[in-house]
Amino acid sequence: MAPKHLWKDWTKVISIIRGSASLFVLLDYDGTLTPIVEKPEDAHISSETRNLLKTLADKQGYKVAVLSGRMLEDVKKRVGLEDLYYAGNHGLQLSGPDIEFVHPEAKELAESISKVSEELKTKLGGDEGVIVENKILTVSVHYRATPIEKIDLVKQKVLEVLSHWQRLQLNYGKKVLEIRPNLDWNKGRAAQLLIERVAPESLPIYAGDDSTDEDAFLQLSRGVTILVANTPIQTSAKYYLRDSEEVKELLKRLAAL
Repeated sequence: MAPKHLWKDWTKVISIIRGSASLFVLLDYDGTLTPIVEKPEDAHISSETRNLLKTLADKQGYKVAVLSGRMLEDVKKRVGLEDLYYAGNHGLQLSGPDIEFVHPEAKELAESISKVSEELKTKLGGDEGVIVENKILTVSVHYRATPIEKIDLVKQKVLEVLSHWQRLQLNYGKKVLEIRPNLDWNKGRAAQLLIERVAPESLPIYAGDDSTDEDAFLQLSRGVTILVANTPIQTSAKYYLRDSEEVKELLKRLAAL
């Protein structure tokens, strides 16, 4: 079923929020808090969005988390707020005022991840527009700037490298291939753990734009789940917002409640 645009059901959503003991706002970073850009290093959060996140985190009964496929320290530095909760590497790392977590099995596979990263850099070194990013617990192969006719070859090369590593798996995102430990763990499991540890009675509001966020939409189905996409697609999210500007509007509306 296609999701509804959030504003069309906003009166109902406000009623649900006001009937909840507390609120946990969980937000993806790239494509949700920031627009998608060609190079990952160019994705910067606006000062207005940062101030809104701080306003929400300071509100009584509110908790705020930013979840990302980025390394934990990278997303923490980009957001730059101490009182928030953070999840890095698709939830393999969690950090916040009263939680620090690294998935133990992922930590054990860090050396394998490093070796795979080096193999990929060697194999893909001559491919136009490809960026191999070693994130310690995972590896990302970005191909947003790669010519369309060469993308299938890039994917084939990644699969060839990964075929030798049985404890790692390949996940597909928006113009990115993610190599992660083959574990029963994802953003949804991480978000649920964060809520259970920090504010189990809270109503989750989760917004994300990529296939990796679908796990969270399913895990947090009791809450308000929002896909960020210009054109609504088949998704487990109940609602959608078109882009990061509409996400910013959501933050403004929540801050005004």
